Amino acid sequence: MLSQILRWRKSLIYVQRWPNERQRTMTSVGLVLGSGGLHAAAQHAGVLAALAEVTGWDPRRADVVVGTSAGATTAVSLRAGLSATDLHAYYAGTPLSDNGQIIADRATTPLSLNELPDSQASRRPANPLLVLREMCSTTRPRPVVVLAGLLPMGTRDGSSLGTRNAEIHPESWPELPTWLCTVDLHSGKRVVLGRDDVNVTIGPAVQASTAIPGWFRPVDVDGHRLVDGGVHSTTNADLVAALGLDVVVISSSKTVGGSAGSAADLSTLARAWHGRTLRREVEAIQRKGSAVLVLQPTTEELAERAGSDRDDGDLPEICEAARISALARLALPEASRARQLLSSTSESAR
Repeated sequence: MLSQILRWRKSLIYVQRWPNERQRTMTSVGLVLGSGGLHAAAQHAGVLAALAEVTGWDPRRADVVVGTSAGATTAVSLRAGLSATDLHAYYAGTPLSDNGQIIADRATTPLSLNELPDSQASRRPANPLLVLREMCSTTRPRPVVVLAGLLPMGTRDGSSLGTRNAEIHPESWPELPTWLCTVDLHSGKRVVLGRDDVNVTIGPAVQASTAIPGWFRPVDVDGHRLVDGGVHSTTNADLVAALGLDVVVISSSKTVGGSAGSAADLSTLARAWHGRTLRREVEAIQRKGSAVLVLQPTTEELAERAGSDRDDGDLPEICEAARISALARLALPEASRARQLLSSTSESAR
């Protein structure tokens, strides 16, 4: 898997090295899909539908996809062949295409996220040493890592979620680079499945990337005890900075566009923190000359969302609101470069 990624990077470097010898016909695109539960999955579906509608770009062909938590499930669906239109239909509650329905029907395992018996649950912190590690670290503080160490082990089994994703994508891993983000509960370090030298298949990878601390049990993968990659960053967009891509599309559900609202709201404070992290990631990508398109909910959209991001009651509304919001964002002058680059990918594919 690692050699496959290196071959892809070499081919990308070749295309960029010889721009004067031939007309550049291939635009390199990175897609970043952030965390945020079912609300994020619906958000991604609406955003991708808008992008396909405006530019004709097919996210299934993205040169690299970075998925974190809910974004990991969307990444796998895309790599399994589910189109942006079908993803939107799935969350909007409308009929899928014939091919899309065939792919969706591959998942036959019932989703069961039951709590463990009280005898198997523990109230002890998962890893208190993470607090000390973060206090001694010279890098930017990561309060969510500290929280992951202080919370007890999760009481729910996410294996059925992993199994369903393995059924949707029967191959052990996608052919195109697909990076699913997790965090090692022992060291607090980010582990990128599909990029790092870790032996794993799609099912356990998705289960690990979605293992919310204090909610799901950590997942043992190749000597690592892994939890949700959102512990490190809700987007992990910095992973694509070094690739020098032409354009990077970021769909983020845990940040907010425009005013952040009252600082007294804890959820608003969290979004502000995640937003600062995302801005740093975007700046790192832009320093390499890439066009960056960030699509995130507005304060108005967030106000309409009910309950926690694990509630599925208003997914059709979230999906459609994200599509409309993304259409408006794509119409702005500052999105023109990214929009044109994405449009060029559909033209070269004809």
